Amino acid sequence: MLGFGNMSPGLVEFAAKMEKRGIRTSVGSYATASEFAEEAKRQYKSGRLSSIMIIGHSLGGGAAREMAAELNEAGVPVKLLVAMDPVGGPDVSSNVRRSVQIIHGDAEDHFSMISKRESELTGYVLGMQSAHSDHAHPAQEPKHEASSGSAN
Repeated sequence: MLGFGNMSPGLVEFAAKMEKRGIRTSVGSYATASEFAEEAKRQYKSGRLSSIMIIGHSLGGGAAREMAAELNEAGVPVKLLVAMDPVGGPDVSSNVRRSVQIIHGDAEDHFSMISKRESELTGYVLGMQSAHSDHAHPAQEPKHEASSGSAN
């Protein structure tokens, strides 16, 4: 989910790269989080969607958490939630299997972090990024991680 004014440079391009890898994506404004949640609920319950991953930047990061909470109310699991420099939003809901919060570090700023963290994001989406946080929980609980500093 894009941040305020859709100013999340690199997120649309990242989604296009994931599409080329065969991962269906949807990109839109943080203001449409409820609409995304409704569509995800419909597709999950109909069996057309089996895995939900949500990535949001800035206000989109907070909206990603809100979307996950809406899905939780409907009993829909979220495989991955990545909040990049999130603004607002609730705590991570219990239906989220893996949650990662990325805060920009010295080597990037709020607007360059998506492109600078593209390989890290790709790893999370493809399931190749290992846990590197002191916030990881045992396997039976959702994993919540934090990442900051320079890009890997």
